[in-house]
Amino acid sequence: MEVLRVKGGAPLNGEIQASGSKNSVLAIMCAVLLCDGETILENVPNLSDVNTLMEILEETGVSCEWAAPNTLRFVNNGLTNWTVSEDLVRKMRASFSIFGPLLAKAGKAQIPLPGGCVIGARPVDQHLKAMQALGAEIKMLDGSVYAECKGGRLQGAAMFLGTRFGSTVGGTNAAIMAGALSSGTTVIYNAAREPEIVDLVMFLNKAGAKIRGVGTDIITIEGVESLNGVRYTCMTDRIESGTYLCAGAITRGRVTVKGIPPQSLAGLPSLLFDMGCDISLEGDSITVDARDRDLRATHVITFAYPGFATDLQPAMLTLLTTAKGISYVKETVFDARFGFTQELTRMGADIKISGDTAIVSGVERLTGARVVASDLRAAGAMILGGLAADGTSTVEGLQYLDRGYENPVAKLQSIGAQIERVTPGT
Repeated sequence: MEVLRVKGGAPLNGEIQASGSKNSVLAIMCAVLLCDGETILENVPNLSDVNTLMEILEETGVSCEWAAPNTLRFVNNGLTNWTVSEDLVRKMRASFSIFGPLLAKAGKAQIPLPGGCVIGARPVDQHLKAMQALGAEIKMLDGSVYAECKGGRLQGAAMFLGTRFGSTVGGTNAAIMAGALSSGTTVIYNAAREPEIVDLVMFLNKAGAKIRGVGTDIITIEGVESLNGVRYTCMTDRIESGTYLCAGAITRGRVTVKGIPPQSLAGLPSLLFDMGCDISLEGDSITVDARDRDLRATHVITFAYPGFATDLQPAMLTLLTTAKGISYVKETVFDARFGFTQELTRMGADIKISGDTAIVSGVERLTGARVVASDLRAAGAMILGGLAADGTSTVEGLQYLDRGYENPVAKLQSIGAQIERVTPGT
């Protein structure tokens, strides 16, 4: 199995073009189930999760192909299957997002419980709550969730979604997609406001949906009879972009990420500025300059958007291991999201965990080590640690990296990183 070999200690300098958003693309691909005819999606990152979801959609009867680099073509001439195989669904948690649109389009759906990254308790109960509110009858069958529409069509309804951690992105997406083809009006209270949800709604409205209020915590959907395929360009990836900005900062370099609206980064630029970085904004580009800077500690709390993104927490925490002073990182979105810090301590980081808070005491330098990524964002964090460390690091667990970062080795090499993907023993 391949690993990454990272030689650290060199400042990164240069420009990186942001790829398409993994989280947005996966949701919009699920929404293709609702659309009749041909759909073209542009700015799609070539990731293992995207290719897995293509296989899942094929099982339902939707034709999928790469029409060009970063461009997907779908043809939906009618669904032929309302179940999907367990092997595919268990590869990625996001695959459960087909449940709502498949139910709304086919009238019934049976989906095995998903896999993907294991980050504490990440249940699908909010998806099920939304479908039940729309009138679906749901039951468990041999480790799968089976649902059926009463009368063959979901019925619009008012619902409140969320958990003790706040709003739910997955549940909001499910309710939006199912509500788009429901009979009557659906109102979602405490709706998530993430940019990826805005992107999904823009796609659906272009396809003929009637959805308003997106970007606020109350979304109203007037159900329609059908949706048509369209050509749509997906948003760029704010998590990938934030990771590369942190790479520039942790190596005390200067990195520009192009093609990313700064407002989508929700607090990261201001945190980097507070640490002592120079931040420049120009159109849809953002530059972090940490050359010759003694970065200082700061405090981070993750929240649902427009708060600081939990998916950027591992990258930010890794950066803080090299900042002067003591930083506090409080995780309010997912439990058990500090597992990766054990690997950072192998590099010499000084991190203590107290409940939902990590206490990070900055060290002068990290040291190269062999580390293992346990999930997608932990993989990004391990690379950042390796880039900052003295000596050479080996990063294992690249199956997670491939799920969410497009061409990370080439992108990092283009700005001066000494990083390569190798087979052990070579």
